[in-house]
Amino acid sequence: MLGQVRRRAWTTSICRICRIVFVERRFPGRFYQLYFSLLDRVGIRLTIIKLDNGFTVKAYTHCFSMFYEVWRKKDYDIPGFALARNMTVIDIGANQGFFSLYAASKGAVVYAFEPCIDNFQILQWNISTNGLEDRVRMFNAAVTNKQGKVDFFVGLDGSGEIMSGTASTRNEDRGGKRVQTRSVESVTLDSLLSDLRIGKCNFLKMDCEGAEYEILAGTSQASLQKIARICVECHENRMQEAVTILKNAGFEIVYEGQGEAAVLKATNTFATV
Repeated sequence: MLGQVRRRAWTTSICRICRIVFVERRFPGRFYQLYFSLLDRVGIRLTIIKLDNGFTVKAYTHCFSMFYEVWRKKDYDIPGFALARNMTVIDIGANQGFFSLYAASKGAVVYAFEPCIDNFQILQWNISTNGLEDRVRMFNAAVTNKQGKVDFFVGLDGSGEIMSGTASTRNEDRGGKRVQTRSVESVTLDSLLSDLRIGKCNFLKMDCEGAEYEILAGTSQASLQKIARICVECHENRMQEAVTILKNAGFEIVYEGQGEAAVLKATNTFATV
């Protein structure tokens, strides 16, 4: 009898630990980065998790650190501002939809652009699985400073599988790793604002693996004035280029991160949205 009680207590404890770790996720984000890194090393390429708000998220296992940057660390949140229902959000470099899901969970209407078809298919799965098709419009296209077809570069791992976090329209040095070239459709920020009839954008998020500077430099002042807030991940230690462009357009810089891939946050002092 005592043995049964102990086994029952042991089983209950194990179930509670599993719930804390895998459902409630009350451990620090670093714990999960190591956990997903381990899954990736043993060959598990895709993982599905359940969030405490009821959302289900699928992603490449090695990319889940990006999910935690958005949802837990809130790297793209701007101080003093909260996304809300019916706001308009543009997600350039949507990847597998982590930020698009985050914005849509707040009730925002999202226009998500992702050129890598591998990422885009997971983005579609995440949006449809969570019933957000009415809030998120998805485009399998790149946003650059050019209209039409452009070359797109996808980093490959040792087995020839894509490294979705390194997909870019720029063929920068990838430390000797193989790169696959694809042709994708490209739009400019000017054209997408015009074609989609977006008169105002409450929040623009950009993570373009180095193409962000050309996009901003190639965008007209009229278009920039339609955007109230910008959060951009700046690569290659060139953040000051983005700072200069945004300041010249009337933006106030509210946060400058540090490092090779650091976040820059700005609000438009002239915008009315």
